[in-house]
Amino acid sequence: MNIAILIDAENVLPGHADLIFAHAKKLGDVVSKEIFGAASALSSWVAPVLKYAIHPNLTIKAAKGKNSSDIALVIGAMDLLVQGGIDCAIIASSDSDFSALSVRLRNAGIEVVGMGTDKSNELWRTACSSFVVLSNQKPAQAPRQESAPQAEAPGKSGQKQAAKKPARQAAATHEERIAVIEKLISKRLEAHGGRVQTSTLFPSLNQLPEYRVDRQGSGKKPLNYLTSTYGETFRFEDAADGQNWVSLPGVAPVAPPAPEAEEAPAETPEAAGEAAAPEEMVMEETVAEAAVAPQAEAAGTPEPEAAEEGYVTPQQITDRLVAGGFDADIASQVTGIFAESASYRAAYNKLRSVFGNNTGRDYYQRAKEILTSPEA
Repeated sequence: MNIAILIDAENVLPGHADLIFAHAKKLGDVVSKEIFGAASALSSWVAPVLKYAIHPNLTIKAAKGKNSSDIALVIGAMDLLVQGGIDCAIIASSDSDFSALSVRLRNAGIEVVGMGTDKSNELWRTACSSFVVLSNQKPAQAPRQESAPQAEAPGKSGQKQAAKKPARQAAATHEERIAVIEKLISKRLEAHGGRVQTSTLFPSLNQLPEYRVDRQGSGKKPLNYLTSTYGETFRFEDAADGQNWVSLPGVAPVAPPAPEAEEAPAETPEAAGEAAAPEEMVMEETVAEAAVAPQAEAAGTPEPEAAEEGYVTPQQITDRLVAGGFDADIASQVTGIFAESASYRAAYNKLRSVFGNNTGRDYYQRAKEILTSPEA
């Protein structure tokens, strides 16, 4: 189970960090760790932030009494919901204002674990799938010198000192850190036949100081960081089961399930009883046929007659995008990306990788609207 941890730094003590992450480890793999708060609150969380590689989100209060951090946490949770790939969200706070957020996430199929003090009110507790009470006192650490003699032999003392190795520092430059991270990903892929789920990489990556420094410096979510930084080195894809995968170049992508129209070309969606929305069906035909058209030209086969229903060439797709306001060169690139992508999610990720997050998202939404428009 993929876990996301969202911490309200203004409502939870840093001494509770170990309890929060110990409980999360029992539930599954932690793929996102975010903490929200003003500078005064985050400053007390420096040690846990460094220990668990938590991504800090600094908020500025425009006036006394404003709940800027609460709003930022809610936005972060909704970003995770839109991004997908999260099965459980741990919200560490005693603030009942997050009750509505918990209900929204649970309605979307995400389990919510609330973690707060015993003073948390009943509304917040019942809004969560489960609630864990955080002790008001930091657990005391057991002494470790009970069996040690008063005076140790010099040799044994030296051995103990040698066993305590300092934590390895991350490589100094961005290029050096990328090389270390790429080496780890390549080893994991080679050990598993050239393809693994991206979620299985994060536990190993989080142990690398290079990954923690470089990813946090980018300001991006883990999956977005990987696809944008290593999209030219590895293939990132979205399988039919909704899982994100990464593979080595040359390894065949995860094949999407064949649509019924390929098994019976003459059968219409209505006759087959498909329940897909019209928008999805139009895009399905457009992307699939756009990928087939260049192959037909390369083989020397004539294009279907214009009267043949449903056939759309890449040039027709490009013309529609240009007519819808796209620059001709951009329209050609967008058409090519849709044609060579195995799924909509793959096309969406590729557009964001090529044009940047915001521009790629905009191109995807505009192209989808133009190509699925009744006038198209």
